[in-house]
Amino acid sequence: MVFTIFSSICAIAFVAIFSWMIFTILRVVFQFFFPRKLVAVKRSFQVGDVTLEELSKYSGQDPYLPILLAVRGRIYDVSAKANFYGPGGGYSVFAGREVARALGKMQITADHCSADTSDFTEKEEKTLQEWVDKFDQKYEVVGKVVPDLSLTLEQLAAYDGETNPAPIYLAIKGVIFDVTRGSQFYGPDGAYPFGGRECARALAKFSTEIDDCNDELADCTLSELDTLRDWQAQFYSKYPIVGRVVKASATAAAAE
Repeated sequence: MVFTIFSSICAIAFVAIFSWMIFTILRVVFQFFFPRKLVAVKRSFQVGDVTLEELSKYSGQDPYLPILLAVRGRIYDVSAKANFYGPGGGYSVFAGREVARALGKMQITADHCSADTSDFTEKEEKTLQEWVDKFDQKYEVVGKVVPDLSLTLEQLAAYDGETNPAPIYLAIKGVIFDVTRGSQFYGPDGAYPFGGRECARALAKFSTEIDDCNDELADCTLSELDTLRDWQAQFYSKYPIVGRVVKASATAAAAE
C-alpha cells in the first residue's frame, strides 16, 4: 500500500518535471525564432523657463542631463546629436549656451555664443534664419531663456515662503536658487530657516541660526569652506539658478 502511494507520487513528480523541461525548451526555441520587439518610448524632456546660467548645466558634462542649446531664446534638445554637441564634438562649445550670434557669424567659439545680433548684416540674418529652420525641423523645443533676476537682499527676503507662498528663493554667495520643491526643508515650517536669505555662512558652519545667514566667510576654516563647496555643488545639481543678489545701489542705477 505504502509502495503504491510512493510510486504514484514519483510518477506525478516525474510528469511535472518533464512537462516543465519541455515548456522551458519550447519557450527558449520560440524566443529564438520569434524574438520580442522592444518598442522604445521617447520621453519628452521639458526644461521650461530658465536663465542662461541654469542652461549652462546642460552642456553634456553631466551624463544624466540632456544636451541643450538656445537660439534666440528658444531652447532645443540636441541630445540626439551628442556626437556633434556633446563633449569632444565639433560643436560642443554650443552646448549649454545661447548661440544665435555664433550661428549667424558662422563662428564656433565661446566668445560668439550670445543672443546679440544687433550688428548683423542681411546675409548674417539670413544665415541665422536658415539655422533656426533646421533646428525647428530636427530638434524639439523644450523651453525658453528668461532674464536673470537681480534682487537685493531686501527683495530676496520676500521669497521666504511665508510672505509669498511660492516661489521660495535662497542665495549662496550671491547666486539665487529656486528651492520651492524643497519647501519642506526651507519653507516656513522647515528645519532650515534659509528661505529669503543669503545662507553661505550658515551652510559652511552647519548652522541654522538666523545670525549666520549672511555671506561673511573671512573667519571660516578651510574645512568649513570645503563644506560650503559641497553644499554649493548639491544645490547646483538639485535646484534651478534664477538670478543674482545685487546691491541696492545697483538696482537703483538700473531703474534710472
